[in-house]
Amino acid sequence: MRAEGASKEAMIGSMIGTVANIVLDPVLISGMGMGAAGAAVATTIGNILASIYYLWYFLKKSKCFSISIKYFTCKDGILSGVCVTGLPTAVFSMLMSVSTIVLNQILVAYGNAPVAAIGIVFKANMFITFYRWDWQTECSRFWDITMVLEITSGLFPWNGIQKKCCVIVGILATALFFVLREPIIRLFISDGEVVYYGVKMLIAYMLSGPVIGLLFVNMNCMQSVGNSFPATILSVMRQGLLLIPLLYLLNACMGLNGVIYGQAFTDYAAVILSAVLWRRIRRRIERR
Repeated sequence: MRAEGASKEAMIGSMIGTVANIVLDPVLISGMGMGAAGAAVATTIGNILASIYYLWYFLKKSKCFSISIKYFTCKDGILSGVCVTGLPTAVFSMLMSVSTIVLNQILVAYGNAPVAAIGIVFKANMFITFYRWDWQTECSRFWDITMVLEITSGLFPWNGIQKKCCVIVGILATALFFVLREPIIRLFISDGEVVYYGVKMLIAYMLSGPVIGLLFVNMNCMQSVGNSFPATILSVMRQGLLLIPLLYLLNACMGLNGVIYGQAFTDYAAVILSAVLWRRIRRRIERR
């Protein structure tokens, strides 16, 4: 929808699910006494309503796109191209779930408070992560379109500008979360022990805030020029191959204090590797 200029409609679809979730949460959780199950049902209903809206849009309103079966084709490398381009994101999402399970299993040994605190930190971090990710996606869409037109050499300056903006936004977001770390955690809960762990964890997870945007930009650039495999490797490393073993190692060596810094260590390693890989790919493109 955004690709064909329907940003307003895309926002409406997103808001339908969000508003429905907000309205249904108190009704199902408290009004109908469903508790946590009510929250899950509210989220599911919100997602279904948003999906119905998007389905209606592509069937009735879209000017450029269609989901009609008659337009489906596997020719010209379309299917493989879609799968290859989407693979890094799919792998990232899957491994993020796996690493979260592993992290919770490690933290539960230290009591319920750290587990509750890390859940709050994830939610608080979403305010910045999702905003930054959405902004980077919009910027990268321009990059994707123009790379298809093979205007590669003229876009490297744009890539540099995008990275500078990511660093600036990351620094500002990290500073904001550092200054307001305790009030942010208290927005979710007032339990003193959970707040204590939450403040420590939020600081640890925000350490990579100034630079993590560079990783996503480099991964988007790799995908845009047809090098999805390195982007997939970075996704696998950041949320799986490096993070999960590192969590166990830090837990064995440093206990809880080591575990909460595992993501920051992994992020910096992934950023450095992505810079090296993208530099090689860029040099190869410039020699063509």
